[in-house]
Amino acid sequence: MASVYGTGFRIVEHEADTGLEIYGRNLFELLNHGSTALFSLITDPATIELHVTKEITLDIEEESLVVFLNELLYLWDTEKFLPGRFSVSKERGRLVVHATGEIFDPGRHPVKKEVKAATYHKFSIQQQGDLLKATIFLDI
Repeated sequence: MASVYGTGFRIVEHEADTGLEIYGRNLFELLNHGSTALFSLITDPATIELHVTKEITLDIEEESLVVFLNELLYLWDTEKFLPGRFSVSKERGRLVVHATGEIFDPGRHPVKKEVKAATYHKFSIQQQGDLLKATIFLDI
């Protein structure tokens, strides 16, 4: 069964797995759509206000998407940070992501599902016409 939560990604539920199919014209869009997809599983993205900015620096490689999603999950686990908007730039051969959001408020942010990690199991990035399609499975 698949659910669409917005432009740029699709959540795929299959047996015991939860997967994300993420679409974008480049790695920057994959990071943005991937984080939106991930946090739409955790809470309602429409409830996230933009008060706090965190910086994440990544090497530019195919696995950057998995590393990035796990960095966001680390910020969620340790600081209860909910990202709502992203800007990505390339500086000195690395990706610099500024994630803007807020700290979790149980009165405003309903928790839907616990996501433990983004995994490398079945991870792939493929070219499909003008778009890149990333497939990534999550440890729930």
